[in-house]
Amino acid sequence: MAVAALLIMGTTNTACKQTSKDQESESQQSSKVDEKTKTSAVDESKFQATCAGDIDHSTWKPNEATSVEFNAFPTNIAEWKHMQEMLGDEPQGAAALQVMAFELYRNNRADGEEALRLNNTQTNYNSTVERLHELMGNDKYYARPYIAWALLDGAKPENGYTVEPPYTIKIKVDPNKNYQESQLLHGTVIYLLIDSKGWDTNWRGVEVVKPEGSDYFVVSNCPAIYTQCKEAKTSK
Repeated sequence: MAVAALLIMGTTNTACKQTSKDQESESQQSSKVDEKTKTSAVDESKFQATCAGDIDHSTWKPNEATSVEFNAFPTNIAEWKHMQEMLGDEPQGAAALQVMAFELYRNNRADGEEALRLNNTQTNYNSTVERLHELMGNDKYYARPYIAWALLDGAKPENGYTVEPPYTIKIKVDPNKNYQESQLLHGTVIYLLIDSKGWDTNWRGVEVVKPEGSDYFVVSNCPAIYTQCKEAKTSK
């Protein structure tokens, strides 16, 4: 009986130790989740964005103008997603979110790639990331890490693309390209232009589409805004 009792006690102690380890592991995991949640929390008062003017989603209205104003660039994916919730259901919002994703990629490569993945078709994501990798590189003759700033109203090479918040992106409907239905993308492609002083041709094309079943517009083509801009006269 004594031996049996010892065996039972030994088994119980082992089980208790295992349970204790499981609890400790769960506690550590919970702590990590809490820490991650805390880290990704967004100060909504800091990140605000508004659209002035509307873009018709279904009818082409040449030169229809709008602008997106925001008070800070997102610094992580949680902040960028917060911006997407405010802007992503509008065509001009997707264009502005692309600019924000460029700057996020500059400062936080992993989060920038995730933002671009969420804001682009797969094909355009691939070409955009490939070019941004070059623009954010070490080649002093080619690199333009400040390219997102070149797309802001008031930014130009002469002032080093430096503007103060709130930031504004001016956008209009391309007067030369009617909307097109895309069977491949399952939606209507809208052709937009961003006003910029960063290139010889001011108006830079961005194509957006809202795929069937999607809550948000995404960018389907935008080489005009990831082509090398003019060099800043002062460092940015």
